[in-house]
Amino acid sequence: MVKRIDDNTRRIKTIEQRLDGMSLRIEALENKMIEDVEDMKKRLDQLSLDVKSIAESLLKIRVETRRLNKDLEKTARKSEIKELESLLDLYSPIKSKFVTREEVERLIEEKVGKKV
Repeated sequence: MVKRIDDNTRRIKTIEQRLDGMSLRIEALENKMIEDVEDMKKRLDQLSLDVKSIAESLLKIRVETRRLNKDLEKTARKSEIKELESLLDLYSPIKSKFVTREEVERLIEEKVGKKV
């Protein structure tokens, strides 16, 4: 009987030791999980801040793009510039040959003089 009690006592101690070992491992796993969850929360918070920052930057880019488009609508087109160039070339005294009043009168006298 004593042998049986000793044997059962030994088994109980072995089971208790295993249980203590398992408890330590479970506690270590729980601590690791808590650390991982906290780390994930920090990363998610940072990710959320990054997304907000990107959204703000995108909004600024959209506003600036709209402003640039409005400014571009106010600028002259290539065809309009060409038209202005041709008008300036037409009225330019450097490129055009204008006649003075005296020259016209002299030319008229010469033509009338040749006909007579």
